[in-house]
Amino acid sequence: MHRRRGGFTVAEVLVVTGILSGLGGGAFMGVNEMAHRTACQQHLKQIGMAIQMMTMSGDPLPRAWFYPPDNHPRRDEFHLAKVMASQGVPAQMFICPSAPAQIQQRGICYVYNDKLGGKYADSLSDPARTWLLMDINVVSDQVPPAHNGGCNVLFVDSHVKWYPASQLPKFQVAEQ
Repeated sequence: MHRRRGGFTVAEVLVVTGILSGLGGGAFMGVNEMAHRTACQQHLKQIGMAIQMMTMSGDPLPRAWFYPPDNHPRRDEFHLAKVMASQGVPAQMFICPSAPAQIQQRGICYVYNDKLGGKYADSLSDPARTWLLMDINVVSDQVPPAHNGGCNVLFVDSHVKWYPASQLPKFQVAEQ
């Protein structure tokens, strides 16, 4: 008489794994994207808090450019990630985990509203509606929206919110 040992055969494990991946693959991808979106929002919140601390001590919003040209002699002086490093913001905070690798390699995955550079936050009429940083995918149709058809936006008052791509053009660029 043969006694069957407990456990599963390799064939049984492969069949069950194949069925589960077929059924739940999309769900797992959704969980990954939610984690990336949340990490991106946390990065923006930390950047926003650092900028808010600067402005509370009497400094204006950072003088930085969205993307200083690579050949500019003072590039580092105007690169937002490098400007904020002096405030203790680590460089990895400027990397969105959902951004394409080519953009991540540039060292900043967010568009900075450089029209606000040098302005005082308390001089703006509506800091809660004036955007400061948002996912870089809004600058080109060639880059798909980073987070399920939309992007995260950091406002001058330091709150962060996700918006569908169709609503982004409605944002106020800067005070005139």
